[in-house]
Amino acid sequence: MTDVKQTVYHNIHIELGAKMAEFAGYSMPMQYEGSKAEHMAVREAAGLFDVSHMGEIEFRGPGAQESIDYMVSNDVISLAPGHALYTPIVNHQGGIVDDCIVYKRSATDILVVVNASNAAKDFAWFKKHSPSVVPVDISDDIALLALQGPQAEAILAKASKAQNLCDIPGFGLGTVTLLDHEVMVARTGYTGEDGFEIFLPSHLGPAGWKLLMEVGRDLGLKPAGLGARDTLRLEARLWLYGNDIDDTTTPLEAGMAFAVKLDAGDFIGKEILVKQKQEKVTRRLIGFRVTGKGIPRHGHTVHTINGDGTPGDAVGHVTSGTKVPFINETVGMAYIPRTMSTAGNEILINVRDKMVSAVIVKGPFYKRS
Repeated sequence: MTDVKQTVYHNIHIELGAKMAEFAGYSMPMQYEGSKAEHMAVREAAGLFDVSHMGEIEFRGPGAQESIDYMVSNDVISLAPGHALYTPIVNHQGGIVDDCIVYKRSATDILVVVNASNAAKDFAWFKKHSPSVVPVDISDDIALLALQGPQAEAILAKASKAQNLCDIPGFGLGTVTLLDHEVMVARTGYTGEDGFEIFLPSHLGPAGWKLLMEVGRDLGLKPAGLGARDTLRLEARLWLYGNDIDDTTTPLEAGMAFAVKLDAGDFIGKEILVKQKQEKVTRRLIGFRVTGKGIPRHGHTVHTINGDGTPGDAVGHVTSGTKVPFINETVGMAYIPRTMSTAGNEILINVRDKMVSAVIVKGPFYKRS
């Protein structure tokens, strides 16, 4: 355990009695009161997450937007300053190095936030493949918080005295004053709810956490751990790197066509993805809702159903699955052949040698109104 890192919020988590565990090399809070209660708080009021283990990489100077644009499949050049976008980072075989959020402060000032488990790998990839601008890893300088839920705007407004948060659109950037410092915020998150990610300088992190919790308590704000973060993202049908996507899956197979701009500029892996689009993918990541009894997990096999109702061949595998609290259903995602991926089709999933029935569904399992 001596090699496990601690975030600047570690002492706060301990004081709150959080259940801690190692994740991506960090000691992180899995839950405080309980993952279900924290999940429901985010859906109904607000939750505050320590996400300071995430990686932050800057591209600055002439050629900044062109450099990152070449290494991701989405269109950074056309993105207006003051906005962010979701994008895969693609390798030369069309596989996904990571998925990330690109924050475009200006054409010459780009911030990329990457997954904690891939931060070192991504930084090395960017350094190797950036056409001109040398990336800078500023992860240790940022104590990122995610304030998520329908009350997030009201809580951040109370903490910052900001009057114009409603003017920040989804995936928009802004600046607020917290603890007498100008702090970048973005209307982004990983929960399927409205919310903000708050880019506090590391030395202000603990004070920022305490301020937000103090002003948000009456609005139902609760600290939330990585357990709730995972069930929230699955309920919203968002991808988890290492489960649903990796360097052997392409964005088109994973249902990320919206983030693959084949009609824009050149990028690493584009030729492979153009060919894959022309020839059509052979497999597709689908969402499913369990109609039987059992909870499919990562790696469980997906089977066809014979005409007599017995299990057929194994045709795919589950990538994520669990019972999610707000919609109170067991859901998941799986890779299966494209020809079988139509919504409404029934499948069987082998859960510990028991076949569990499920139906393929389209779109997110939960979408906020």
